[in-house]
Amino acid sequence: MSTHRSGPFVFFCAIALAALFGARQAVAQTTPPPAPDPSDAFFDDTVVHEIRLAINSRDWVTLKSNYLANDYYPCDLKWGTQTVRNVGIRSRGNGSRSGVKPGLRVDFDRYTSSQKFLGLKSFVLRNNTQDQTNMHERVAMLFFKRQGMLASREAHARLYINNAYSGLYTIVEAVDKLFLEKNLGEDSGTLYKYDYPPTDQPYYLEYKGPDSALYVPLPFKPETNETDPQPAPLVDMIRTIAETSGALFRQQMAQFLDLSKFVKHVAVEVFLADSDGFLGDWGMNNFYLYRPTDRNLFTILPWDKSEAFKDGPTYEIFRNIDDVAEANRNRLMTRVLADPELKNLFLDTLLELARSASEPLVVAPEMTPTDTRGWLERETEREYSQVRDAVLADPEKAYTNDEFEAAVEAMRVFARQRGDFVKAAVARARP
Repeated sequence: MSTHRSGPFVFFCAIALAALFGARQAVAQTTPPPAPDPSDAFFDDTVVHEIRLAINSRDWVTLKSNYLANDYYPCDLKWGTQTVRNVGIRSRGNGSRSGVKPGLRVDFDRYTSSQKFLGLKSFVLRNNTQDQTNMHERVAMLFFKRQGMLASREAHARLYINNAYSGLYTIVEAVDKLFLEKNLGEDSGTLYKYDYPPTDQPYYLEYKGPDSALYVPLPFKPETNETDPQPAPLVDMIRTIAETSGALFRQQMAQFLDLSKFVKHVAVEVFLADSDGFLGDWGMNNFYLYRPTDRNLFTILPWDKSEAFKDGPTYEIFRNIDDVAEANRNRLMTRVLADPELKNLFLDTLLELARSASEPLVVAPEMTPTDTRGWLERETEREYSQVRDAVLADPEKAYTNDEFEAAVEAMRVFARQRGDFVKAAVARARP
């Protein structure tokens, strides 16, 4: 009897499943693809862009004279065939500030509420006065992205002020609410920029006590929720780093930070020989922290890699970790490396970065590779071929053409030798 009932039942199920599958196929076929990001063309790194700013000549002279101030000045911006009126610009940077070739922050909504350009509220024009290659920043950010990590989009541009060529700049995507929404799917939490005052003592993430004013707004400057940055979770994280026992460290830290992602972030900076990052020579520097509103888990985001590559391919993998006094060691990294599994993860990540930087050009299986250079060397050469003429013609650069060429050659040497040095250093560090 049950055998006779199974036939219609199976038939009915097959019909239902077919209908459901067909419905899902129909939905998949009718769901439109996501709209392209209108700003992608602005950050197209296959070309050197041209940006023109029209500004009152007196305002430009004043901006350059008062380059240490953050005063805004109105101007019009032209990119390609598009012009945006009444844009705000100001001098920006720390050690890179210049009265000859100012770094600029560009705000589209400074004077016209809610004005955007290609969906952007702002961006940065980095002057590269501390980087004779003009490429450290852009190559480093691409390397972060190559490892599947979040980083600003970047491209190069010739900048014209009132139709006079003012030099080669790097267009840098701002880390702001639009960046957060685009990459993390939300923007209502608190974004902190680590803002280290050069006149202060270096900070190594030590716990200074429960008073949040010791941490916010300096050195952790709120970029969102400025009037109510809710610093308690940040203070709690720093206290956890200082006070949690070794057995509970990873468990307690999990509520504040994905330690595997943190290790990867630091490993990338170490591989790139960044002496001004999380483990910098002058304490921590150049990163953002973002905490969503509904949890205490922070995301770390890279920023300003102009100092990367400078110290050459023999930059030690434990620099500012075991070669400095205990008081000058980053408290979080010290705790991380005290955990054998996390230390092995750090070393394994460095090996993966060496492999990634040295990876040859991918070709079809039946073809013989003719370009044996690794990714890092190829990318260096690609960008050099793009920017060389613009750099040589740059009337405001803080170095000679010969110094530019020599710095690029040093970067080529770094690309060729860094991987082997790191692999050897990791081998020595294994127990």
